[in-house]
Amino acid sequence: YFKKELLPLVSPQIIDIKHPFPHLENKRLYILLSLSHGGKQSHGIIPLSNVMGRIVYLPSEDGGITYLLAEDILMKYAGEIFKQYEIEARAVVKVTRNADVEVEDNFSDDDIDYRDYVNVIVKKREKLAPIRLEIYFGQHQKNAKLQKYLAGRLSLGDAQCFVSQTPLDMSYTGKLEDKLIAVTGGRTPLLYAPLAPQYPACLKPNESVTRAAESRDVLLSYPYESMKPYLRLLEEAVSDPNTISIKITLYRLSSNSEVINLLCRAAENGISVTAVVELKARFDETNNINWSRRLEEAGCSVVYGIDGLKVHSKITLITRRTGEGISQIVHLATGNYNEKTAKIYTDIGIITTHEGICADATVFFNNITLGIVDNDYKYLLVAPLGLKKEILQNIDREIAKGSDGLIRMKMNGLTDKEIIDRLAEASKAGVTVELIIRGICCLQPGIAGETDRIHVYSIVGRFLEHSRIFIFGKDDKRRTYIGSADLMTRNTTRRVEIITPVLDKKNADRLWDMTCAMLRDNVKRSILCSNGEYEYALSGEEPFDSQLYFYEQAYRAGRTAEQ
Repeated sequence: YFKKELLPLVSPQIIDIKHPFPHLENKRLYILLSLSHGGKQSHGIIPLSNVMGRIVYLPSEDGGITYLLAEDILMKYAGEIFKQYEIEARAVVKVTRNADVEVEDNFSDDDIDYRDYVNVIVKKREKLAPIRLEIYFGQHQKNAKLQKYLAGRLSLGDAQCFVSQTPLDMSYTGKLEDKLIAVTGGRTPLLYAPLAPQYPACLKPNESVTRAAESRDVLLSYPYESMKPYLRLLEEAVSDPNTISIKITLYRLSSNSEVINLLCRAAENGISVTAVVELKARFDETNNINWSRRLEEAGCSVVYGIDGLKVHSKITLITRRTGEGISQIVHLATGNYNEKTAKIYTDIGIITTHEGICADATVFFNNITLGIVDNDYKYLLVAPLGLKKEILQNIDREIAKGSDGLIRMKMNGLTDKEIIDRLAEASKAGVTVELIIRGICCLQPGIAGETDRIHVYSIVGRFLEHSRIFIFGKDDKRRTYIGSADLMTRNTTRRVEIITPVLDKKNADRLWDMTCAMLRDNVKRSILCSNGEYEYALSGEEPFDSQLYFYEQAYRAGRTAEQ
């Protein structure tokens, strides 16, 4: 297999005085070899070809799946490539390069398309400085000298080098999963049971989403519930001759975006479409550049946001002319308009016709298209001017209640120092603070007299916890919000974000119940201790997985709705 399938695809290279050290591409796998010949030391390198199949399946006596990875085969038979050399050490290596490209927001050259400028800047990412080296020796002996050589060539210190016991690129497991399904029919403990997003119980399958939202606010919970109601809302707007305009913010989109298709259809039908496309969405810059061009070609008006700020908001505003005048409907969400991530990220969305929220949405889009940063909003909390201010005021209201106060917030990260300090004040005032934070948390809980009433949890499960939920107060006095922002400095000061109040009591109660279920989770929930370490929230009680619980709820409710 090596000689017939792999050897024709490799482009090996010697590294010596006449063969300079090559540029190592970001996150590409290479075989690095320490060589000797006639008493002279040198090195060899073999890039893994992009067309090379990573998985090599072998015959199995028990009918199971046995496989090798291409890089392990190349390491074993590297001597067949470098025949005149003695191989003293070998390893698979991968370099991660800095991804923080600088895009000038005050770019003002009218002769150059801003998209072309961003595209050129993004291409520089491949040439940025290395920040991490990963090494995998596999079944071969570890060699500190080889590691030191490569780290030196890349100008990396010891703290930036990581020796891995597992393959450096685990993306091959997707194809391995397909193989497992084909062999076992999916009946294997190695795979999750398939879960299909359900149509929300609050909507009838053939009911107009627009008509439903005119009578009640509609709450959507991904991935337990389907994204189809939102797509149906867009479809209804596109097909309605009374639709005047559709305005939307776009941050990350799927590769085959139905949202883009619908927006293009709307423009072709004569509807005014305004798309705020964030070209600086990290790692999605090229994708968004291409989508923006397609939208423009279809007749949509495309804008790129405000100088110095990323537009991270998730909002759609649809405006119609009816016999009774102008009517509007808004969708606000915690996650992107991305059909793929809607199946694997937990996110919340609300569709509403509330006049105050719709009026704020109109102001929001006017500000964006005019390049204005303003805080003239009555309902929406909008960064960078108003969001943090309102969050701090909500915390202060709970501080005034003392031990009767309650703050419960769910987000991806917490780094904003002013908010952290105010939460510590709340703890000292006797307020119970419950934080569900999947990732970075710069607040240290459990410090006596300072943060001992603050509890921080992280849920890492089958689905990526991505929703942002903010609850202040107890019982009927609770104030509930959802939105696009984490309470991180970048979100509160350097991005355009939206957090919306959840005004429908039934929906607010549902979000409360959801957070209660998350705090019961004793399968995937961890507790952040005062020393900065996490411990699993295991208990002797019956296992309770909140993500599985939410799916079972949606499944039962969805089946009931269909019946």
